[in-house]
Amino acid sequence: MTRLESSREARVARLRQARQADSATKTARARDAIRDLLSAGQRISFARVAREADVSTWFVYNTPAIKSAIGNAMSDQAQHGREAAAVPRPERATPASLHTDLALAREEIQALKRERDALKHRVQLAMGAEIDNVAQADLVQRIQDLEQQNQVLARDLAEARARAARLDDEQEQADETIASLRLALRKALRVVR
Repeated sequence: MTRLESSREARVARLRQARQADSATKTARARDAIRDLLSAGQRISFARVAREADVSTWFVYNTPAIKSAIGNAMSDQAQHGREAAAVPRPERATPASLHTDLALAREEIQALKRERDALKHRVQLAMGAEIDNVAQADLVQRIQDLEQQNQVLARDLAEARARAARLDDEQEQADETIASLRLALRKALRVVR
């Protein structure tokens, strides 16, 4: 066996030991969680045990010892109910205590309604501000686009005016040339007759 193979086997052995130690720790936490839930009179379930033990539900379902312990605890609770000593006894209610509870509940409901209305108002304001910001950004962009179009049109207009002025000059020159040619033609016709 080479040194590399022995090193690899040693690493695998250490990983195996660490995994076994981790599994043993999780198993102990799950057993403690089952015991604590039973003593507190809490309903046993796979999810609750996993949550209380801080392990995954996969672990509680796939570890045979934990799975059977949870199953036994659940069936025991189903047959015998929860431990009576752990379940708090309800106090006897008097009409005065019921009126007090009702008044407190009404006050709490009113406070919750006020809070709901305030939150609703804040949401409306925030949404309005978002709409305003979006609309404002769109308007700013639209104004910038219009300003650019205006600059392009102003340039085009200046070029068209310059072209029109050149064409007017050329037309005047052409009219003068035509007038002088007509005059010369008339003179030539008079000479020929």
